[in-house]
Amino acid sequence: MKRLSMSILLVLMSALLVLAMTACGGDTATTTPEETTSAGVSQSATTEAPADTGTVGAVGESAAVDASYFDDAAFVGDSVSLKLSYYAVNGCLGNAQFFTAGSLGSANALWEVSDESVHPSYQGQKMLVEDCIANSGAKKVYIMLGMNDLGLYGLEDTVKNFETLVDRILEKSPSVQIVVQSMTPMTSTSTIIGENLNNDNIKIYNQRLCDLCTEKGWAFVDVASVMYDAEGENLNRDYCSDPDQLGVHFTEEGCQKWVDYLSTHTP
Repeated sequence: MKRLSMSILLVLMSALLVLAMTACGGDTATTTPEETTSAGVSQSATTEAPADTGTVGAVGESAAVDASYFDDAAFVGDSVSLKLSYYAVNGCLGNAQFFTAGSLGSANALWEVSDESVHPSYQGQKMLVEDCIANSGAKKVYIMLGMNDLGLYGLEDTVKNFETLVDRILEKSPSVQIVVQSMTPMTSTSTIIGENLNNDNIKIYNQRLCDLCTEKGWAFVDVASVMYDAEGENLNRDYCSDPDQLGVHFTEEGCQKWVDYLSTHTP
């Protein structure tokens, strides 16, 4: 009788164990090596998009505008932009005005005007950048500076001086749209490469300017992004008119690349 009771107990325990295993199996999700997302895309087959090599936060690509878009624009810059002004006589930038000077920087632009100072001119008269803009009636201000600053003042002071200069422009012309252009790179054989002025620092400087633009509500156009060589480190020699000297000024091909970029990256 005792043996029969034990047999019945064993049968009942086995049955309960089978039921428990069946219940667990019903609640367990079946997975495959390639689990799909809700969109039906295999996660294992999804690849990450390549990183953007340009400056983070810059104005994106847009439909190309006509040259007349720049009729109410003023360009502020050093000898790099001076070359663009020579090229633009063909009308590629409409009736844009240029306030450029060789060796102009965001630091010396803050100095008082004198016979020895480096300042642009408006209608033949040397004056402060902000006065040039105010007198010109420009509605958009494209500014690129830094080549004559980084080597002398370092990164931090160069960014501070740039901000001060733009603030001064806005004090006298509060309604103008500020469009900051990234500083273009140098060739690998440039004779002015130094501890502070080099392509690594130029990239850092451009990102700092872009961050400043985000903070201030200004636009940042990353012209430099299309001027690099295949390695993405130095100015493309095909775009440079003095590759083994200063290594910063543009050929006509480089200027056209610049114009094309501005025309397809409007704020």
